Amino acid sequence: MPTSPTVLVVGAGIAGLTAAWRLQQAGVSVRVLERDGAPGGRMRTIDHHGFRIETGASILGRNYTGMLRLIEELGLTRQFGPANTLCAFQRGNAVHRLRTHARADLLRTRLIGARTKAAVFRALPTFLAHRRCLDWDSMDRNTYLDDLSATEYAHRHLTREAIDYLIEPLFGGGIVLASPDRLAAADMLFYTAKLLVPHINSPQGVGLLTRTLARRVPVRLDARVRCVRPEAEGVSVTWRDADGRDHTEQAEAAVVAVPAPQVPALLPGLPRADGAYLAAVPYSRALIISLATERPPEERAFALFLSQREHPSLVGVELHHNKITGRVDDGRGLMTLHPRQDFTDRWWGATDDIVTEQAVAAAERVFPGIRSTVLTSHVSRQDPALVVRPPGGYAELRAFNGRRGSRDPRIQLAGDYFGPSSTYGALRSGEQATARLLRHLGLHPRASYQPRPDTRSSHST
Repeated sequence: MPTSPTVLVVGAGIAGLTAAWRLQQAGVSVRVLERDGAPGGRMRTIDHHGFRIETGASILGRNYTGMLRLIEELGLTRQFGPANTLCAFQRGNAVHRLRTHARADLLRTRLIGARTKAAVFRALPTFLAHRRCLDWDSMDRNTYLDDLSATEYAHRHLTREAIDYLIEPLFGGGIVLASPDRLAAADMLFYTAKLLVPHINSPQGVGLLTRTLARRVPVRLDARVRCVRPEAEGVSVTWRDADGRDHTEQAEAAVVAVPAPQVPALLPGLPRADGAYLAAVPYSRALIISLATERPPEERAFALFLSQREHPSLVGVELHHNKITGRVDDGRGLMTLHPRQDFTDRWWGATDDIVTEQAVAAAERVFPGIRSTVLTSHVSRQDPALVVRPPGGYAELRAFNGRRGSRDPRIQLAGDYFGPSSTYGALRSGEQATARLLRHLGLHPRASYQPRPDTRSSHST
């Protein structure tokens, strides 16, 4: 009886774990190598002194159809549910609340004035005209939207008020953790269309998905991959364990599912142009400060966004206890503070205690008296955090995809850099890498799994 082919997956984030799960479903012998001591990558929930803390991604859209399908396949449907849709924006002494599923709230809100509301609706035809290029698989077809930054687009089509109280707080930290001056307008409009929607969440945190996947596929932790090379019969993967011992494994193929700048060091055979592109993909970095409190603040939204005019240090606060029933136990509170880039750069190398002290001082401006309620805190450093696709970035991605169509199909790439940076984009890239590998291996996906056709150029090496 012929043996099943073997595929090694590098990286146990949502992209790598999804790829491994799909390969295993198709009868492939698979193993995941992860350099960290825990799986999940930037989609991980940890237990910290009895609180379930998100160390990275924390919001999942109800339009993540492939992720919902995966949740159902894993038997997790009852552990996820609709999340609170109320978000809030502070302006002056007032907090303005809008529901992510209710477009009419934008008409009624006093966050922005009539002139800005009129500008938003005047810009709607332009947005609709470009909507066909604002989908998961078509972002690299953008031209006009790729040539402008989010700020430049807003100056052309909106108002200064919209920039200050909507665009800067949402995209200057709330979603991509970087200045909208650096972000392509294409991504701003994509996030507006795809992510500012109703969400799902779990009382166990969003990392429940990656934890479950990691239990269903073989994962070797503390395995730092050093090199992935094509061989005559397949590929070889060299990695180092926690004790410093080197190992080399052979397989028919590999999936490399790590952030773009880490790829060139693992693939010494990359063409120079491809290596240069991947190394230069820009990511933000993030300090993520979580505060667990003996009681929650009075705010009822799941997130509070802060403009730079209102707060020089924080761009937003997530209130996890407001997301879904059971997310935090015993009537306590759990919030995540998202600082601005200047704060992150200044305190990046400081100890966790100093970072927490500075963050709590900043939070006092938002929730007076919060310091006296803090039970415990946690600091997570994500570097890289999210892709900050600059103007012209999708033209570069299209060229990268075009060059790679004829490369060796035995080594596939997956990650959040083949489109707007998100957990769902990463998941989809893992599924698409799997579909290409299965075609190469002459195998077929399990009948219940029908991947959406990948119309882009192959991302194979």
